[in-house]
Amino acid sequence: MASPEKARPNDRAPEDLLPLLHASGVLGERALLDVRARVASGEYPAEPAALAEWLVRDGSLTAYQAKRLLSGKPHGLVVGRYVILDRIGSGSMGRVYKAHHQLMDRVVALKIIAPEIACNERVVARFQREMRLVGRLDHPNVVRAFDADRANRALYIVMEYVRGESLGERLKRGPVAAPEMIDYGAQAALGLAHAHEQGMVHRDVKPSNILVALDRKVKILDLGLGVLMEADDGATFATADGIAVGTVDYMSPEQALGKEVDGRSDLFSLGCAMYHLMTGKLAFPGPSPIDRLGRRINEPPVPITEHLPDFPASAQRVLGKLMAFKPQDRYATAVEASEALQALIRPRARARSSPAAAVAPPSRPVEASPAPTAPAPEPVPPPPVYPRWFAPLAVAAVDRPRLLLAAFAAAAASAFAAGAAVGYLVK
Repeated sequence: MASPEKARPNDRAPEDLLPLLHASGVLGERALLDVRARVASGEYPAEPAALAEWLVRDGSLTAYQAKRLLSGKPHGLVVGRYVILDRIGSGSMGRVYKAHHQLMDRVVALKIIAPEIACNERVVARFQREMRLVGRLDHPNVVRAFDADRANRALYIVMEYVRGESLGERLKRGPVAAPEMIDYGAQAALGLAHAHEQGMVHRDVKPSNILVALDRKVKILDLGLGVLMEADDGATFATADGIAVGTVDYMSPEQALGKEVDGRSDLFSLGCAMYHLMTGKLAFPGPSPIDRLGRRINEPPVPITEHLPDFPASAQRVLGKLMAFKPQDRYATAVEASEALQALIRPRARARSSPAAAVAPPSRPVEASPAPTAPAPEPVPPPPVYPRWFAPLAVAAVDRPRLLLAAFAAAAASAFAAGAAVGYLVK
């Protein structure tokens, strides 16, 4: 069973955990009364750390909640209708938490926009407009948004909770194999295509905004949040270097120059992200964000074959088109980009298995060569025609040749004897 994270040495442990539990709002009134009763009866220990461990063990608290309470920070564990369960991660736009919807009993991902961004009224207005568009998104390759609101001057957006990891986290373990990354890129392009069809441009496509679920399904994160940076006049390289770095390494030339962008800008960013994920190197390297920004405006990317010598020429062409300097030289739509990426790993079927071939009229059958046979026998001549008086003799010659021969011999002998007798009498 998980145990609460230990408080930092400089964090002063509270003398009593029960008032902090009440102030946090994590437990309902009935659950809180039950905990108080068990502490009073001695079933639960009164010492704060020991009590927190018991509550984590029986599922009343999460380890993250216990750590916050033991650090004397009960506030911020409930945002609107959502109870914070754990911290998932953080990025340039804010922090992401695993949360629980109290009424619907649903686990979600809750992103709280960074306070330095959310305090700008222009950002708030832009956020509200973008969330109306985000609410229309419904695609298997896009993280769905359930809710968005403002609570205690904090902007937040509630999304589906997906088990998996971002490709930014995956990159920490090393580059992603090219075939695997091309498949991820094809899926990501389909998610972007759906957003583009709804009139949205992501503006911040990067590895940390591409999530891979446990079933290897890719989902695009943070749609609708990239525009918040544009609405924040204070988001400069000097004041928000961490934000700029996360954007500069993947942004398109036209976005870097402050020009109007469309879906083709996202394709450039996708190409840069794929390059980085497959090689572990940036396509436009440099010692500082300004240097890297200038390089993508003035120079082509480093050839990927310098890092992957065996990278296929066909894949080089697709990646090169994604990262073309001019938008008109890239794929016209994200759907076209996805099809090109899919063709690299799942070549199109041969003509014989294509739908056209399936409905084509059958070709003329080829006649089979006859099998060799024995030579035909020579024709039998018709039987000879004999005079009627000779027919019995012909039949006897066929059926009883010996009898007929004896008869002829006897007749010949008789004729010879008769002739001899006649000759004797004449003398």
